Amino acid sequence: MEFVIKMPSNLKMFSPGKIGNLTIRNRFIRSATAEGLAKEDGTVSDKLIELFQRLAENQVGLITMGFTYVMENGMATRRQTGIYKDELVPGLKRLVKTVKDHPDTIIFPQLAHAGREIFKELAKTLDVMAPSAIRDQATQVKPREMTQEDIEICIKSFIAGARRAYEAEFDGVQLHVAHGYLLNEFISPHFNHRSDAYGGSLENRFRVIKEILQGIRDEVDKRFPITVKLNTVDFVTEPQLTIEESTVIAKRMVEEGVVAIETSGGAYESMLLGNFSPTRVNIKSKEDEAYFLPQAEIIKKEINVPVILVGGIRSKETVEEVLRVVDFVALSRPLVHEPDLITKWKDNLTSRSGCISCNRCLTEQGDQGLRCVYLEKKQKREKVS
Repeated sequence: MEFVIKMPSNLKMFSPGKIGNLTIRNRFIRSATAEGLAKEDGTVSDKLIELFQRLAENQVGLITMGFTYVMENGMATRRQTGIYKDELVPGLKRLVKTVKDHPDTIIFPQLAHAGREIFKELAKTLDVMAPSAIRDQATQVKPREMTQEDIEICIKSFIAGARRAYEAEFDGVQLHVAHGYLLNEFISPHFNHRSDAYGGSLENRFRVIKEILQGIRDEVDKRFPITVKLNTVDFVTEPQLTIEESTVIAKRMVEEGVVAIETSGGAYESMLLGNFSPTRVNIKSKEDEAYFLPQAEIIKKEINVPVILVGGIRSKETVEEVLRVVDFVALSRPLVHEPDLITKWKDNLTSRSGCISCNRCLTEQGDQGLRCVYLEKKQKREKVS
């Protein structure tokens, strides 16, 4: 039996918090995680709805849908959820309605485009584009360099994605500017070697994000919350995005109306340099947890909107400690292993997630989509024995 650490009942993690004009019931956010449960064209499926319904039932304050791609060539893996055409809105609206049948639940889609960070087999069938035609050392995928017209279409696609999210009655949106995907590629000198108005200086590299944010503000209700998942450090070879530059970018995002920033880091290539990926393995002790906290603390001191910490958070004790520094915590793999983890923590049934950080939920999705493969195999062994 697990030894459960008894903690006071008035914990900050269970207190409400504000993101923009929204009140979040507690300090827990489901971090965007590629579900692989949509239909092949990105249409919402019943299995996808069931996943989010279970999270809503178990008191997740804000649910962020994983990697909702804004252009048909923008997916990173198969069966991600699409928001690239108007025909997808009815399915998204049905998902939102089902989730909102549970009181106090807030849900955002994560608007994204893969850029060059795409699985190799999928890259054979799509028009892979990026700010610069630089081969990805992890996947060996080489994109074509985006033209001015490509960039304009991309900006309009993110704006249209936000408009569709608004029409589907989501509570807000998150822009994916992390993990080496397209918007991260624009702001990082590692991925962006352009010499035009969208490359070179920090101001130029930020231009795509600025134009997307301004376009969303013009297209939908100005009160519609926009948050960002931001790479604070790329953890790749030089040149790369540094914490100094990402702090400036965070401040500029807030000036453009962003109401919260989720701090992250790493890309496909960073895995080649060791355990520096966005989803690190072997989180076995308290010391291994909250590995992006140093970067989050730096950014928190410079902006006046909530900072959300993601990365290796596994214990109730760690959650309460980091909430002295940041405003919210985001959980990904622990909620794959235990969708009811927050309910368990609130009822003092456990003090630590059972997630072993093996990453198999992400690397072994196949046609079955997001699930805890470790738990699945364990249950099969127990059944046989």
